[in-house]
Amino acid sequence: MASAGPLQEEYVNDRTDGSIGLERAQGGATASAAYRDLVVGSRSWLALLQHELLVAWGGALPGATGIAFRRLTWRGGLFHRAGRGTSWARNVTLWHSRKMWIGDGVAVDEGSQLDARGCKPGEFHVGDGVLISRGCIISAKDGPLTIGNRANIGAGCIFYASTRLEIGADTLMAAQCYVGGGRYAVHGPTDIPIAEQPEPRRGVVIENDCWLGAGAIVLDGARIGHGTCHHRQEIVRECHVFAQERRARDRSGPQAGAAGKAVAVGFERIHADAQVTA
Repeated sequence: MASAGPLQEEYVNDRTDGSIGLERAQGGATASAAYRDLVVGSRSWLALLQHELLVAWGGALPGATGIAFRRLTWRGGLFHRAGRGTSWARNVTLWHSRKMWIGDGVAVDEGSQLDARGCKPGEFHVGDGVLISRGCIISAKDGPLTIGNRANIGAGCIFYASTRLEIGADTLMAAQCYVGGGRYAVHGPTDIPIAEQPEPRRGVVIENDCWLGAGAIVLDGARIGHGTCHHRQEIVRECHVFAQERRARDRSGPQAGAAGKAVAVGFERIHADAQVTA
């Protein structure tokens, strides 16, 4: 369940030195140590061996054999918490898996990437019954990330937690949605690279029982309230949208269609100033 707390500003820059291990490499660390820091999240050789055998090799096993192998072995010390009855398709990438809290009955489809580099142990939280479809990127590179129980994440969705990202329970997201990211000082001094100019970031909260159409974009600072629906390719940024009244009116009753049309017009007006042109 998404928390009710306000979005708090934090200042972050986007230099990659620390996140991909360049600082350590330039400071004399070996390529192996940089790889362990980036992918495993531990300098332990035992942790590296476990990751390479179970994730790199075992993650490539195809078919029912691969699913059975991963269900039996992707648990215990590989995660902060591994739920029962999980299903992992092949070629799933895990970075810093020991920080991940995985609920019961979670299913992750082929080619997805889960990255918990920016979290403390347990702050990368995937609730019970969550479906992550093929080719998704779920990255907590700069802060905690939570996906609530029974959320359904469509193919090719991208989540970037840049301070905080929360997806509520029973939320539906169609294919190729983008949630999170940050903001940049595009009007700042030109003698300093954009990535080095910190900007305030608030994170994103999408509350329970929401629906986002294909290609929807939710940018930093947005909070989407319980039961809200967004059309395909809609862009939402720095706003608070609450829809309990819409939810009660247009999901039941004889005037459901008229209410839905009225609300759709309202959303178009709300987000008219939030459209971003390429």
